[in-house]
Amino acid sequence: MSHNRTFLIAMSVFASYVLAFELLSFTLPLLALDISGTGTGLALIKGAGFIPNIIFAIFIGVINDRLRKSFGFRLYTGLLAFCTALLWLGLMRDLVSIPALAVFMIVFNATGYALGNMQLTLIKLTVPQSQLGSATALSAGINSTINTIAPAIGGLALLWFGHTSLTGGITALLCLATLMSFAVRPTETLPAPTPFWPALTEGWQAFRQNRELATIAIAVVATNAATGTAEVGLLLKLKTDLNLDTFTIGLVLASAGIGAVIAATFASQLRNRIGSRAAFLWPIAILAAIYLGMMATNALPLLILLSFLEGATSTISIIAVWSTRQETVAAKHMGRVAGLTTAIFQLGMPPMILLSGILADTGHLWATFGAAAAINILAALYLIYIAKWGWGRPRDLPS
Repeated sequence: MSHNRTFLIAMSVFASYVLAFELLSFTLPLLALDISGTGTGLALIKGAGFIPNIIFAIFIGVINDRLRKSFGFRLYTGLLAFCTALLWLGLMRDLVSIPALAVFMIVFNATGYALGNMQLTLIKLTVPQSQLGSATALSAGINSTINTIAPAIGGLALLWFGHTSLTGGITALLCLATLMSFAVRPTETLPAPTPFWPALTEGWQAFRQNRELATIAIAVVATNAATGTAEVGLLLKLKTDLNLDTFTIGLVLASAGIGAVIAATFASQLRNRIGSRAAFLWPIAILAAIYLGMMATNALPLLILLSFLEGATSTISIIAVWSTRQETVAAKHMGRVAGLTTAIFQLGMPPMILLSGILADTGHLWATFGAAAAINILAALYLIYIAKWGWGRPRDLPS
């Protein structure tokens, strides 16, 4: 792997995007809070980032299948650099507003999602079949590490340099990544294009007929909405209630990443031990208790601990969902079903994130955590009594 120059360059480009995405996801909501002075402004920018996934995820797999991967790789990376360059110029000239930030988040995230969708295909094209497992694990490890450290890096960079200089640095990073992308020239043969809408319809039918995944999807719409609500609530509590500096806020959020990395090392074994349903259901109930804990305390050490536990518990549940999807969906439908479920999973996030900002502005910040806990409790009750899962133990995945 260490001698595969093409693969390493491709991974460096993807890592640059992941770092840029994580830094902007941390810093731009805080910028929106500074510009607007309201939690609603922060929530608007946080929620805008999920809109492309809801609208675009359904189509991107079909679109990328029709593109030569080397061309798409360079196109998407160049567009990301261009978007951040425009944002940087806007900040230097003091022309950035909440609507401008919202448009940026939508375009940047749509392009980034297209690039991320192409990642697995590029790995397959640049790595021998015998090394695919190692390459995928390395890619996941790099992403997890960046996700963990990015909030702390972003907070420290904001404290030292401010939004404009940090955005300029991100622009330079993505420009370098664009230049590097021209060195990636995989050998590829484009498949014969299939009709667009029939391909989408086939993916939808595969999803509808998968009763286990469809049941989980209904619950995930709720739990993802709860997660988004609680994340905005925590960010506003740290910034407005506790008046913490950006580096300390970054450390609190980074503790969730540490929890996620640790949980990822044993989540699969836990799922095998207690069953796929229990591994998805029980974390939902535990997260409700964590959200109530966030509502009840202002003590920084406790908030760090709760953030750590939230990251770990969410990861166990997320891996249970991903594993179920991998096990129950045929390979020929995986790209379309993955895109479709990605869109469905995030349907509830933008409105609930916006609601959390409104609650904060009306003096009811505590209610964001209460709402997140209530949503998770309802999701658990749905699985137990309506989906007839019981407590998640009896029958596991259909054979």
